Amino acid sequence: MSTWGLLAYRDDVGHADVDESSRQVLAAVAVRCLPRVEDQYRAWLLLLKQSGLYGDSWVDHDEVRAKALEVFELIWRRIAGFEVADDLAEVSHRVGVRRAEQGVPINEVQAAANRDFQIVWEAMLAAADEHEATVLLHQAPAVWAVVDDHTQRITEAYRRRSNELDDLSDDRRREWFRRLLKCNGERADVVQNAADVLDLPVDGRFRVVIATREHAGRLRDARDALTALRWSFHYQEVEGGDLLVIRSTQEQDKRVLNCLAGIRCAVAPPAHGLDEVPRATRIASDILAALPEDRDSPGMLEDAWLSVAATQAPLVTQALADRIHRCLENVQDADVLLETAQVFCEGDGTVSRAASELFCHRNTVLNRLERLRSLTGFDVRRPRDAAGFLFAMTAGKPTGRSL
Repeated sequence: MSTWGLLAYRDDVGHADVDESSRQVLAAVAVRCLPRVEDQYRAWLLLLKQSGLYGDSWVDHDEVRAKALEVFELIWRRIAGFEVADDLAEVSHRVGVRRAEQGVPINEVQAAANRDFQIVWEAMLAAADEHEATVLLHQAPAVWAVVDDHTQRITEAYRRRSNELDDLSDDRRREWFRRLLKCNGERADVVQNAADVLDLPVDGRFRVVIATREHAGRLRDARDALTALRWSFHYQEVEGGDLLVIRSTQEQDKRVLNCLAGIRCAVAPPAHGLDEVPRATRIASDILAALPEDRDSPGMLEDAWLSVAATQAPLVTQALADRIHRCLENVQDADVLLETAQVFCEGDGTVSRAASELFCHRNTVLNRLERLRSLTGFDVRRPRDAAGFLFAMTAGKPTGRSL
């Protein structure tokens, strides 16, 4: 866009018209300033050093100089109304792209670009005579419009490139996490590379959380909460759901569960080291597969171990279930006996508690448990038989989808 086209655009959004004589004054002063871009660069660099922008860790000095000289030439040519070569016209874009690749924070990039106006304005006032200076005071918005257009182009290019880099970085993180899972944490080189890419410590303590796709939105909310807390984590989609690996101390586990409140998800036991994360991931997947479909809270291994164990040994589970059901095949009150035993086992192990839940006398509960023992051989008043009975009762129960 030419200088005057740019000024006309600014006029459309509320700036006063720039008359021809004022344009000529701006152009004349700009022409006198154009050969002095080296002086303007030194003044600009001094401003940066005083403000602390572009520290030594950000940008190479020679690169800063080369780009700044191009920028000032671009600004003066636009104010003067000169033709701008295509390569020079793209300097704003190149600066934005380069600063994004260097990882310079966007606020520093914008602040450094905005310093251009101060240098340009002071250079114009120094080069202007008394009449020209009066005109410049009225045309400051027109000068600012040129510099602001440059800053906006930098910002647009920076954000576009930053988004591209984020996508590339996400792909790289996902790939190394997949490699970590594939090697089962047994290759030290893969574990170390994964730690570097994921920005997680090799010897950290982690909690692995998995939610099915239907609940992934809620899990992303939890991820955003962890971001606000500045916790270290890795998040990615896995087959059948979304996974969140959180670096968490034992003291922080309660806060992790608070972030997951109301989400149907599986939480594996702590992984002590990044090499244990693949194992924790498999456990979380098994827990999720065993959670009831109507559950609306995180499932821990201590909640779901029985169902997890049953799904891991389906033949044993079904064999136990078949034995019990065959023994009760012709018993009319079989369902009542099974219900009584299950309430007793899932309670606190006292007859009085089971009687209260079943709305019957405690002697009725005792009679039913004894009858079940005589028919099946399972005396659920003994811990070993109670465990076997509950194990058998998980057979045939619907579970969630396995990952």
